[in-house]
Amino acid sequence: MDSTQILEKLIAFPTVSRNSNLALVGYVAELLDAHGIDSRIIHSEDGHKANLFATIGPADASGIMLSGHTDVVPVDGQAWTLPPFEMTNRDGKLYGRGTADMKGFVACALAACLKASKMTLRTPLHLALSYDEEIGCIGVRSLIDMLQAAPHRPLLCIVGEPTDMQVATGHKGKLAARALCK
Repeated sequence: MDSTQILEKLIAFPTVSRNSNLALVGYVAELLDAHGIDSRIIHSEDGHKANLFATIGPADASGIMLSGHTDVVPVDGQAWTLPPFEMTNRDGKLYGRGTADMKGFVACALAACLKASKMTLRTPLHLALSYDEEIGCIGVRSLIDMLQAAPHRPLLCIVGEPTDMQVATGHKGKLAARALCK
């Protein structure tokens, strides 16, 4: 299965942040399992959403992690000329909600994992998929907690978030503050 076929499946899941992503995560887990790749699903506290983490190759080394989120922003009130939750190939370009941010990267990462599963890796390849990035990076927190407790953490992480469609070697940063007035 190539990345375009995977992308077509991923776009069909309407994983707008207000909706569950469990059907998409289930699809990914089944796809990985069909290729002999074990994955771990980490459910949200309410069980409505989930993260997924998988390792291809040796489990006793650090490796490289490919990371992406499964949620997309709503399409409500937008004048889509093509169906947002169906992939459309027009003039060599693929259209659908999430093709750039970030189901396109997730599809490429999954295709890489499937290819890697047929190889003998000396360094593991990790896949991390999170939920609710679009509304505050909520889901990734439990993935971070899981990785902090792991005996071997990834050496580096490649995040497929589009940055003006250019490679960025760092994040511009984020600051969150909470003020309580009494």
